[in-house]
Amino acid sequence: MSVVKPEKKQKHDGSVDTMNSDDARFIVMRGDYTAEQILKAAVEQGEIEPEDEEAWSHARYYQSWYKTSPLGGQDGYSRWNHPRDTPCRGAYFASVLCWD
Repeated sequence: MSVVKPEKKQKHDGSVDTMNSDDARFIVMRGDYTAEQILKAAVEQGEIEPEDEEAWSHARYYQSWYKTSPLGGQDGYSRWNHPRDTPCRGAYFASVLCWD
């Protein structure tokens, strides 16, 4: 099943965050972007160092909707981002690089 993409830009499109879980590391860029665009923005926004760009270029790329829970979710995280196949109120669309 393919992901339903947003029809127009959202408020925070283009912002980049790095996130971690117990099993993986992520670079998350809000909006519809390619892996190359994510890496360029991550370096420009100071989320990764320029020398790390080559390593991240081999990470798994995907797109998904996310709903953020401010309650932390699992294991004491400050927030938890729940992936979704479809949009819902308060969800954001993101392009992601993931190191499993």
